Parts: sequence; C-alpha cells; structure tokens
Amino acid sequence: MTRWRLAARLAWRDLRGGIGGMRVVLACLALGVATIGTVGSLRDMIRDGIAGEQRTLLGGDLSIESSDPLPPELADFATVHGARVSRVARMRSMLYAPRGAGREDSRMLVELSAVDDAYPLVGTLAITPQAPLDRALAPDNGIPALLADPLVIDRLGLTTGTILRIGTARFRLAGSLDRTPDGAATVMLAPTVMITRSALDQAGLMQPGALVTHALRLALGGRATDRPARAHALAAAIAARFPDQGWHIRGEADAAPALTRTVDQMARFLSLIGLSALLLGGLGVSTGVTSWLDGRGRTIAILRCLGAPGPLIRRIFGLQIAALCGLGIAAGMVAALLLPPLAARMLGGLLPIETHAMPPLPPVLTAGLFGVLVALLSVVLPLARACATSPASLFRDQARRGSVHIRSPRVGAVLIPCVILAGALTVQLADSLPFAAGFLAVVLTAVAILVLAGTILRQGVSVLLARLDTARGVPRLALALLAHRQANATHMVTALGAGLSAMAAILLTEGAMMAQLRDQMPHDAPAFYFIDIQPGDLARFDTLARAQPSVRAVQQLPSMRTRVVAVNGVPAEQVDATPQTRWALRGDHGLTVAGTPPPGTKLAEGTWWPSDYSGPPLLSLDAGLAQGWGVHVGSTVRLNVLGRAIDVRVANLRTVAWRSLQLNFAFVASPGLLSHAPHTFVATLATDGRADQDAATLAAITDALPGVTGIRVADVLARLAALAGQIATALSVAASIILASGALVLAATLAAGWRQRVANAAILQAVGAGPRQIRTIWLIEFTLLGLTAGLSAILLGSTAAWLVTRRILHLPWTADWTAVGSMMAGTLVTTTLCAMLVWHRALQPLQGRTR
Repeated sequence: MTRWRLAARLAWRDLRGGIGGMRVVLACLALGVATIGTVGSLRDMIRDGIAGEQRTLLGGDLSIESSDPLPPELADFATVHGARVSRVARMRSMLYAPRGAGREDSRMLVELSAVDDAYPLVGTLAITPQAPLDRALAPDNGIPALLADPLVIDRLGLTTGTILRIGTARFRLAGSLDRTPDGAATVMLAPTVMITRSALDQAGLMQPGALVTHALRLALGGRATDRPARAHALAAAIAARFPDQGWHIRGEADAAPALTRTVDQMARFLSLIGLSALLLGGLGVSTGVTSWLDGRGRTIAILRCLGAPGPLIRRIFGLQIAALCGLGIAAGMVAALLLPPLAARMLGGLLPIETHAMPPLPPVLTAGLFGVLVALLSVVLPLARACATSPASLFRDQARRGSVHIRSPRVGAVLIPCVILAGALTVQLADSLPFAAGFLAVVLTAVAILVLAGTILRQGVSVLLARLDTARGVPRLALALLAHRQANATHMVTALGAGLSAMAAILLTEGAMMAQLRDQMPHDAPAFYFIDIQPGDLARFDTLARAQPSVRAVQQLPSMRTRVVAVNGVPAEQVDATPQTRWALRGDHGLTVAGTPPPGTKLAEGTWWPSDYSGPPLLSLDAGLAQGWGVHVGSTVRLNVLGRAIDVRVANLRTVAWRSLQLNFAFVASPGLLSHAPHTFVATLATDGRADQDAATLAAITDALPGVTGIRVADVLARLAALAGQIATALSVAASIILASGALVLAATLAAGWRQRVANAAILQAVGAGPRQIRTIWLIEFTLLGLTAGLSAILLGSTAAWLVTRRILHLPWTADWTAVGSMMAGTLVTTTLCAMLVWHRALQPLQGRTR
C-alpha cells in the first residue's frame, strides 16, 4: 500500500505539469465509447418500448390473419373461451376527392382499414376532432363516414364534411386519423383511411379474389402475467379445432416483427461502426500514449538514476495513463447517458411507440468496458517499452526506449485475456457470430492493408533514393526524410486512409444505389399497376387501356393469394432458409396461373409445361428463393390457396428481375386445378411518361371501373428514392464517426512526430535551407503520403462498396468516378492543410530564434 501511495503522489505531481498530447487519447476513447453506448442504449429503449406496447401493437392478445374471409365459427369458438373479438379488414383502394377550383378530380392510393364496433380492443385511437369511434364513423343522412390520415387530408386539400368516393360508395370526411394503436403491426405502403366494416361492403370492393387481409383480434381478460400463457393455450386450441387452415396466428412476441428487425439491424450496424471507430481510435491511443511517454523519457531516466525500480515507474505512469484514459471513457459514458433521450425525441415522429426517458445502464457499462479493453490493448506495449528506458539515455539527446516484445509473460498475461474478452463482447454486441467476425475481419484487413501501404511507401522511397545517387536538392531531402526509419509514414497513411476508405465506400455505394434508381428504374419500369380487376371486367379494362393515346403496352395476368405451408414436408416455420429468402415463408404472396411463360421469363433450371397441360399441379419458382430454401426441380412445395392445402411439384426455376418492377410472381402454377379457383387480374401499363397523359389514363380507367385500384409506379420510385436518401444519411453519419476517429489518429500521429520535425527543421536551417525550401520538402512529403492514402482508400472503398452493392443490396455495380475524383481531391486538400499546420507551428520557434 505504501508503494502505491508513493506512486500516486509522484504521478499527481507529474500530472500537474499538464497532459499535453493525451487530449487526443481522451477524444479517441470518448468518441468510441459514446457511439457504442448511445446506439446500444437507444436500441434497448426502443426494444423496451416495443415490449411494453406489444399487446397494443398487435391489437389484442392474439391476431388471426388470412387472405380469405374467416368463418363465423372461429369468432364463436374464441368467445366461448373467454375472448373479446374484433374484426378488421385491410385492403388498398383508390380514394376520390371532388373537383376543386381549376383542377381535375383528385385521387390517391390509400390503405383501407374497415373495423367493427369493438375496435380497438386494446389501446386508444387519436382522432381530430375528438369523439368516440362509433360516433365519428356514424352515417349522416345515409352517407357513411371515414377518418383519413393527415397526409391524405393535406395532399388532397380536404376539409371536414367533404364528400369523397371509394369504389361505388360515397363517404363523408369526419376528421383526421392521427394515430392508430396497431399502426406498426403491419407494413403499409399508403396512408390509412378508416371506415366501418358495413361501409366496405357498400363500396362494392369485396369481390371474389380481391386482395384483402382479414384479421380477427382476440383480447383476454384477467391478470397481465397470466395472459401470455392463456393466449398460447387458446392458439393451440384454435389450431386443433381448425386444422390445416393456413391462417397466420400471431401473439405478443410477434406483434411488430418488421419494426423489431429494422431496429435490430440498424443498431447492429451502427454498433459495429462504433466499435470500428473505437478500434481505430486505439491506434490514436497507442500513438498518443507513445508520444506522451517519449516526452517523459528524461523524467523516467532521472527516476532510474535515483534508484527507482521498474515496478515503481510502471505504477507512476500506469496510474497517470489510467486516470487520463478513465477520464476519456467516463466522458464517453456520460455522453451515452445524455444522447439517447435526445435521439429518441428526434425520432419520436418516426417511431410508432414511446420510449422511456432514462436510458438503460447495461449498454453504457458495456461501452465503458469496451473502452477499458481498447485502452489496455493500446497502452500495454508503449508503457512496457517506456519503463525499460536506460539511465544512460539521460546523457543523450533522445531517450532510447527498451525493447519489449509481446512474448514477455507479463505483457501476454494482460493482452491475451483482453483480446478474448473483447471478442466475446463484440459477438454479444452484434448478436451474430458470423456477422461480427466478418465485419471485424474486414476492418482489421483494411487496417493491415493501410499499414502495408505505408510500409511499401517508405521502402519504395528508400529504393528510389538508392537508384538516384546523382539526385540533389530539395526533392532528395524530402525523400530522405520520408524514408528515414523514425519517419511516421506508416501511421500517417493508416490514420488518413482509414477515414477516407469509409467515405469512399459510402460515396460509391450511395452512387450505385442512386444510379440504379435514376438510370434503370424509370426506363424499364411500367407506369402503372392495376389490381383487383374482376374477370368480367378484364375485356373492358383492356379496351380502355389500349384506347389511351399514351399507352404503349399492356400486360395482364391472373392473381390469387397463397401461403407456403411446407417445403419438402418441412413446415414453413421450420425450413432452414437464408435470411434473404425467409420473408417468402411468412405471410401471403401472389400466385399466378400461366400456360405459356410470361413475357421476360428466363429459365434457370428445368423446362416449362405444355400450354394445354391439365395434370397434377406444377410450380415455377423463383431461383433465388429455391436456392435459399434448398429446393430443386422435383421438390414438393405445399401451398395454401383459398384455405385448401395443395402439394405442387417444382417443374422449373426462373430468374426473376425484381428490380425491374415488371409484373413478376415468385410462384407461377400450371393451368388445370388452380385455373378454376376464384381470382382477379393484375395488369401493368407502359406509357410515354408524360405526367398529364398518365393522369388522364388513371382517371379514365378508375372512373369507368371503380373497383379497380391503380398504383402509380412513379410514387413507388419516389418512396424508394426517399428510402435510399434515408439510408445514405445513416451511412453518412456512420462515415462521419469513422472519419472523426481517423482525424484524431492523424492528429495523434502528427503530435507523435512533432519533436522530430522541429529537430529536422533546425538541422535543415543550420545547413542553409530557408523557410521556403523547408516548406517545399514537407509539401512533397505530405503529397506522397496523401496520394498513397488516397489510392489505398479508393481500393479499399471500392472493394467494400462492391461487396455491399452486389452481395447485400443485390444491385448492379456502377462506379461513380466523380465521387472517386472528389475523394482524391479531398485527400490532397487534407494533406496540404496538414502540411500548412506543420509549417506554421514547426517553423515559428525557429523564426523567432532567427530574429
């Protein structure tokens, strides 16, 4: 204890002289810890908010959903078992507004939510003006009422009392539908309009084969702790009473799966970005600590001359470093406690749930532990080398550090547990061993390549000097300084290249995404989708569409809803599918029947059936889904169609170009049995692209066929562009964190070589070099460093962008060379600014001495 007290007293006295370059160390640790802690806390806050409102998001304790009408016996069965029941039907349709002053009829695609008198079973509905739901939707003079999302009211310029049309029925706008309690439980591509279930029947939209999702919400009474078990038992009883129905029964744990997956994926990505920033900051910590200990080389030598043993020196400077690193980690943890509530408040309009005001402590503590591990990994070797300083170095110009290798038992005893614990925490943070391992492998490989690039630069300059024996003057001096063994070229290239690599990857990925949306989609995509075309209206629809002057092509296919029940005898929920294809095993999907291959069909395996085929049902399946499910030609897939389970054999696999937005189906069945099932038709229209003619085409078709819903593909593309913009913004934020870490490492590297640069400048001035020549030497040095870092960053960034674009986003690779040129220009500007900073500060004391 006495030894520690002495070490603490000496450490405090030394720290009173200032912390110098350790400010960069504090900033590196604070940035990484704050990022990891903030993302983790915000993720847990959203998760807790979802968990606290699962019952509300679901609309009850159970939700039974089907594309076919649910039998009345199901509701009676649930009522007998003590459940309160509410029926909800959802479908997409067109909402028609009256003609305004100087404008044509307005129309908009909306998501119809038809509810009964018991809705909502759980949660509250926000309506303006406030009124009970049954009163707000009550008919007035025989005209039913509706509530519309504020977006609908604003876009169509509506006011309360406006008479609207849906299908063949008129409706009165009763108010604004500000919030629905179950709004996050389903993915909606259009704003919501709420009507009563009886009003939906009046609109004439409930035709055979119409794309409707029927839901039966069940709410159980009793204590909250008992409800999950009772709901599970009721779900099992329903499955036993109504076997092989193909209904989708969801409980609280599956209340908002899409929202949960999105939050988890974004949190995982940003957490690993924060971890990468912290690991990159570790280079800055190591460099900063090394520079700081070098500045105390004489102090260490004096202590050794006075008889201070190595353990005492380790305690003195270990306590100093621990205190300073602890200050940076604590600052990051404080930021991680303060930022999540602010971020949650900013995201309040985007999240359908409310988050807690106070962030949870475990993610903040985990981030702090990460900071401790990174600090230990970064300072152990510099501290061990500094403590091995020889007393004889007191009589030299510079302190010579001792040689300490990682093979030292003490060093290994500290480093190995830290590496193991850091790896375990990384896996826990990512919730996926392959994802965490792959991400860290990419990051560490990139750092290794940058280190190699810096080493190659220094060695290459050495070889060049050896071959240019006759070269003289400023260029040779610049190359000689860059090739010197004490030059920090490797650290400079790594620090500058790391941040630039992230920026290059993001710029190129964003450029590929936007090029795909800008260049390919508008040329290849149709102008309209039309759904819910009844077979009896198909001929009239075709006549109307082809009569429009702007229409160039019409494509039509029958459509019905299906659900995958089993694959090769394995239940759909148990199929070992890849994450990219698991979506097709959940929910309802489109199925079409075709005797001949639809236009644009590209067979990847197998052959198409004859056009007059009438044997056992065959299936043409998307090749991507087949690969993800382990399905081949000859495999059996069980589909539920109209409540009937049908086994179909896979006859062929097709390559489906989903990005083209053409009339594509993942499931195409052979004619015969399924041809006689109730169905509707879907159609696409390709037009000349003129906005006024497209509006006239939409009006002509939907006015003549009120039950047909038209979807403007331009609106879909606009949503995709907005989504791409949001993704690009998120990537830019992540890149800014990486770039900030790289800037801190660059600052630490410049500070580490500061004394050497001042000494070199003094020597150059002593041998006759003027300030202009010294500036030129440093400009050449920093330009070569910038070119090396920039080219390495372009190589790494292009590779990373290609992997993301091709393997994750599944988009064609398109390199934005303008962004690449901007990267190089930015690199040269950055290195020039660094050189100017060096000129100003390093030459200032020398100029003062000259004067």
